[in-house]
Amino acid sequence: CSIQRMPKQLSHLPAYDFAGRVAIVTGGTRGLGRQIAVRLAAAGCAVAVCGRTQPEDLPAGLTFYSADVRDPEQAHDLVNKVAEVHGRLDILVNNAGGSPASDIASASPRFIDAILKLNMVGPLYMAQAAYPHMLAQGGGSIINIASVSGARPSPGTVVYGMAKAGLI
Repeated sequence: CSIQRMPKQLSHLPAYDFAGRVAIVTGGTRGLGRQIAVRLAAAGCAVAVCGRTQPEDLPAGLTFYSADVRDPEQAHDLVNKVAEVHGRLDILVNNAGGSPASDIASASPRFIDAILKLNMVGPLYMAQAAYPHMLAQGGGSIINIASVSGARPSPGTVVYGMAKAGLI
């Protein structure tokens, strides 16, 4: 891995060698997830990213899979496909998440369900799907991206905070 090939904003980070490793980064098409995916790819990792819609641009070294991690079948299908294509799965980064601001007093049951599924239940489905692959190969790493909102919710983020508290 050559640190010169990394995006400028990541060039100050230490170099790692993940050659031969395979990772899935949920929510890896933008924001923090994209930066995690790019960094793993720069370290030699084969990186699969997923989302509900195909991104317009995807950095080199990342492969996109369409999947909604809130759906247990789609989560399992995604993990199984990546493991089948690459013969293994070493790293799962549960990064997909977020929530628009909402007033808890008027939040609908549908809204609450969607936020809890995306931020807490989706990572559980992904971990369940990854576990047999990692167990069969002797190990792996599952990383859950949480939020300070899980410990200190603020107005407009109560449902999101509840989900991240559950993830923590």
